[in-house]
Amino acid sequence: MATLARLQARSSTVGNQYYFRNSVVDPFRKKENDAAVKIQSWFRGCQVRAYIRHLNRIVTIIQKWWRSFLGRKQYQLTVQ
Repeated sequence: MATLARLQARSSTVGNQYYFRNSVVDPFRKKENDAAVKIQSWFRGCQVRAYIRHLNRIVTIIQKWWRSFLGRKQYQLTVQ
């Protein structure tokens, strides 16, 4: 029973310490979160730009094949 009384007496102290420590750490936590968001957005931007470059290369290849197909078709019509 004495242990319970000691815990109840310390509970308000522990609660105050918890609140104080969190209030001290909150600005650092926000700064760290903002930095993480900035890094993540930069990385996602790099990924999207790389994907767009990839799509442009693929579209160029498709365009090249299609134009050569049309050119050969036009040539065959001209030869006949």
